[in-house]
Amino acid sequence: MTTAVQQLIEAARPAPPAEPFDWGRVERRLGASVPQDYRELLDAGGGGLWLGCLRLHVPEPGPGLRHVDLERSRLESEQLQDLFEDEVVAPPDDLDPDAGLLPWASTGAGVTLYWQISRAAASGAYPIRISDRNGDVWERYDLRTTDLLLRIVKGEVRGELLNESWLEYDTLFKPYADQ
Repeated sequence: MTTAVQQLIEAARPAPPAEPFDWGRVERRLGASVPQDYRELLDAGGGGLWLGCLRLHVPEPGPGLRHVDLERSRLESEQLQDLFEDEVVAPPDDLDPDAGLLPWASTGAGVTLYWQISRAAASGAYPIRISDRNGDVWERYDLRTTDLLLRIVKGEVRGELLNESWLEYDTLFKPYADQ
C-alpha cells in the first residue's frame, strides 16, 4: 500500500534539501515531537507552497520566509495560549485543558493548521485543528498530517475554512527555493 507521504512525493517530485534537517534540535526548540510522516515529507523536499495556497512550515526556511519557520511555531503556540487565557480568542470547545496547538501550515488568507499536542497523547498521534484568522471557527481532523494534505490535494476535504477558490489545482507544489 502506498502511503500518503509516498503519493505526495511522487506527485510533486520535490528535490531534497541540500542539508538534512536536525530534527532533534527542532523538537527540542518546539518542546514536542514532529509527526514522522511530516518529517518524511520535508526530508524529501516537500516544504513549500502546495496548491498555490498552503504554506508548510519548515526548519530554517531562509531569508524572507520567517512566517513559515517551523521552529518559531512554539512562540506562536505560546502566544495563542495567552490569547486563550486572556479570553481574547476562544479555544476549540473540545480542546483538553492540558493540550496545546502547534502551527505547522498556514494560508495567505489567515487560516492556520495546528497539531494538537498533549503529554497524554501517544507520540505522533496529533489531531489536526484548523482555525480562521480570528480564531472564531475551528475544524478538527483526526488524520495524519500527510493524509490530510493528500486529501486537500485530491479535493476531498470539505470544510468551512479551506476555501476551494484559493486552491490552485494546476500548481501542485512550489518549493520555497523557487520563490
